[in-house]
Amino acid sequence: MPSYYTGGWDIELPDGRKVELDETQHFNRYRVISLQQEWARELPWRGEYLDYSRRFEFVCWRVSSGGGGWTNPSAEEMFGSAGTGGVLEGAGSPRWRQRALYDATKDIAALHGAVRLARLSVWDSVDGVLLGNTLAGLAGVDKEALIGLLVSLRLGWGLSMTCVGLVPNPEPHAREIWH
Repeated sequence: MPSYYTGGWDIELPDGRKVELDETQHFNRYRVISLQQEWARELPWRGEYLDYSRRFEFVCWRVSSGGGGWTNPSAEEMFGSAGTGGVLEGAGSPRWRQRALYDATKDIAALHGAVRLARLSVWDSVDGVLLGNTLAGLAGVDKEALIGLLVSLRLGWGLSMTCVGLVPNPEPHAREIWH
């Protein structure tokens, strides 16, 4: 039986809440499959993530069609040998499948109350600027607009304009699962 470890969380807040920042390689056909399952209908980010996965698979392919983004030993142990790098038909990418499985596992844990989870995506926009472009240093974003995104998502925390600290916000939002 292959080992199974989903990895840590992108951000773990002091009170135990988790935040995942999903980069381009998280959005592809295998994430679509996981999000089409009956249990996934309850996920607050399902609609947006289905859209992102369908619209931006070509970006995932561009950045993850070879090397470790396409396959690795643990992914092949779980899903079998990889197809030719970049060829999605046939065997395709074991690493893409593995990443979708790990994301789905974290989603299920949140739905069942095992963790309190929020997801942000590089495809989310702040004042018309993609969050991914801001994180990559390709575009600036107004600090207040970024805080506005976080407040609108009500990720259970907000950024202080004066001290860039974490400030509790107990109100839930549609893009988070806090139990």
